[in-house]
Amino acid sequence: MTVKGQGVPAYDPRGIKGMGVGYATSNRGACHLRGYTPAAEVVGNVLGPSTVTDPLEWKGKGELTMIFQNVHTVTDCLDVCKFATFAESMDSFAAQYEAMTGVPATAADLLKVGERVYNLERHYNNLNGFREGSDYLPERFLKEPSQHGGSKGHVCELDDMLKEYYEKRGWVNGVVPESKLKELEIV
Repeated sequence: MTVKGQGVPAYDPRGIKGMGVGYATSNRGACHLRGYTPAAEVVGNVLGPSTVTDPLEWKGKGELTMIFQNVHTVTDCLDVCKFATFAESMDSFAAQYEAMTGVPATAADLLKVGERVYNLERHYNNLNGFREGSDYLPERFLKEPSQHGGSKGHVCELDDMLKEYYEKRGWVNGVVPESKLKELEIV
């Protein structure tokens, strides 16, 4: 099973719903490292330990995935292990960035960098043929209920999560509109 040609790794999106929208919207195919939502759906995270969310609830996962994609784009830019987000906040990353570069930065500044880079990657993909319908999951996750553990009987509500995700991103059916590129000063 693949998304955008990449095999589905690690997590069943019927049991950790954020991974469903994460796999579907990852700019490089089904990848759990582009927006590691299990950090919030299982143990607590860069957003704070009080923000653990129900892994079986789909509502709010579009926004959560967007946030984690932006966060992990920042950790990729800083060349920091994603597991550091279990122990460090964006404020910590901003302090480290400032200490290394001498350039003042806040958590909000870094999240804006993550948003810009993620949108630029998506825009590049759009220019190369990824359009409406390119964000998908294998049918099995959408129609065949899980037979395992706590997720038994669940499917992944991808359409609902994509609607929320696109709205939060400011995208139109998976495409970054020119207005968003201008807002982020990409064009």
